[in-house]
Amino acid sequence: MEYSLENANEFISINAKKVNKSYRLKFHMMPPIGWMNDPNGLIKYKEQYHIFYQYYPYDSKWGPMHWGHFVTKDLIEYKDYPVALAPENQALESGCFSGGAISVDDQLMLVYTRHLEKENEKKEDIFAAISEDGIQFEKIDQKLFETLDLPEEFSRTDFRDPYPVKINNMYYIFIGGKSIVTNEGVILVLKSNSLKHFTYDFSIGPFYELGDMGECPSYHRVGDRDVILVSGCNVKEKNNSFKNVNSSVFLIGKIDFEKKKMDIDEIKEIDKGDTFYAPQFISEEDKPIMVGWLEMWGKRYPTHEWDHGYVGALTFPRELIWKNNTIYQRPIEGLQKYYQAQYKYNGQLINCSCDIEAFIDGSFQIKFQAINGNFIIGQEDKGVYLDTRLSNNLNGCIRYTTEHYQHATIRILLDQSSIELFIDDGKEVISSRVYLDQGYTLEVIGNVSNIWIKEVKG
Repeated sequence: MEYSLENANEFISINAKKVNKSYRLKFHMMPPIGWMNDPNGLIKYKEQYHIFYQYYPYDSKWGPMHWGHFVTKDLIEYKDYPVALAPENQALESGCFSGGAISVDDQLMLVYTRHLEKENEKKEDIFAAISEDGIQFEKIDQKLFETLDLPEEFSRTDFRDPYPVKINNMYYIFIGGKSIVTNEGVILVLKSNSLKHFTYDFSIGPFYELGDMGECPSYHRVGDRDVILVSGCNVKEKNNSFKNVNSSVFLIGKIDFEKKKMDIDEIKEIDKGDTFYAPQFISEEDKPIMVGWLEMWGKRYPTHEWDHGYVGALTFPRELIWKNNTIYQRPIEGLQKYYQAQYKYNGQLINCSCDIEAFIDGSFQIKFQAINGNFIIGQEDKGVYLDTRLSNNLNGCIRYTTEHYQHATIRILLDQSSIELFIDDGKEVISSRVYLDQGYTLEVIGNVSNIWIKEVKG
C-alpha cells in the first residue's frame, strides 16, 4: 500500500462519515476515523493550538504511523486538519513515530522519529519537517543527530520521541532511550545552538519508574520546579502503582544544564486509571498544560471489536499546579462555556456528558446506573476508587488512589464513553473508559453531599 498524504486525506474524506457515533466523545479530541495513540507536537503557534497525534487512518488498529492534526483556539472545540506526516518512502521509514514541535523564525517545525523496521533491521533516527502555515509540512532529508555518537551504553535502535525546547538561548531535545547495559529506561538530552545539528549532552536516569524503555519525555517549569513527563515500558507493579503494561510519571526536581544532571525531588505516577499514557506538555504555552492518550496498550478496544471504525481519544487538557509541595492536576478553564444545564442532583436522570462536583467526607459510594451496566466511585479504607467492572468496556477493573481522603472535593469529567476523576483538587486522578447507554441514575450511599451536575452540550 502507498502511504501518502494525498491517499490518507482522500480516504478520511470518503470514509469518516461511516464511523459509528454511539460512543463518540463530545468534548475530547478523537480521530475522525481509524486508530489514534500518542499526542505529538503539541504547540501554541500563531495564537492557535496545534495538536498532532500518532495516527493510522485506514483501520481501527495500529498500523504504519502518520501524524494526524487538530487545530483549536480553546483546547476544547477543535477542527480536523489534513494529515501532516505520512511514511511515504517505505524504504526509509515504516512509520513517522512520536515527537514534538517548536516554532522558529515564524515557521513551525515538527521533530519526529523516523522509524524503520523490516526483516533483520530496525533503526530510529530524529528528523524534522517545516511549515510556513502550520498545515503543509516539508520533510528535511537530514537527520538532526547521529546515533553513532551516543555513548556505547545506550541503545541506538530504541531511541525515539524527541521533544525540542529552547532554554537559555540553547536548543535541547529530550528523547526516550534505553541502557543496553542494565536494560533500563533513560532520558537522553541533546543540545544545539542552531536546531540543525544536535550533539549528545547528558542522560537522566535510569529509574525504576521507566521500566525497560523511556518514552515520550517532555519538559516544562511547574512553579519553581523542572518537571519532565515521561512514560516507561513494562514497569513492574509496585504497591498501588504501575498496574498497566506501561506507566507515566512526573519527574520533579531541578535540572542543572551546566553540570549536566537532574536532581530529583519526587517521582509521582500521573494517573491511577487504566487508560492514560504518553502525556505531553503544550510547547510555547506559558502555563504547564498537559494532554495524554486516553487509552492504554495491552488491552481490548471495544470500538474496534464492535466495528465502530475508530479507536482512541485524548484526555481533556490538564493544567499542572504546584501546591503543598507536589503537583496537582486540574481540567483547564473554559468548559463552562459549553454547559447546557446546571443543577443540584436530586434523583433525576443525567446524560452521559457532564462535569460533576461533589463533596466527600469519609466513606461513600456513588453508583452510576445505566440500562446496560454501571460504574462506581467510592471510598473505603484503601482510598477513593473507580470500579468499571460492570461498565461494558471489556477491560473492567477497580483502581484506587494512594491516599485516603477524609474531607475532599471530587470532580468527575464524564463524557460519552470516558471518565476522568479528579480527587482533592486534582492531587490524584483516575481515568478510564465506559460504554453505557441512555444516561445515568445515581445511587448515593454514605458521606457525600452537594452533588452538582453541569451537562455539556455536544
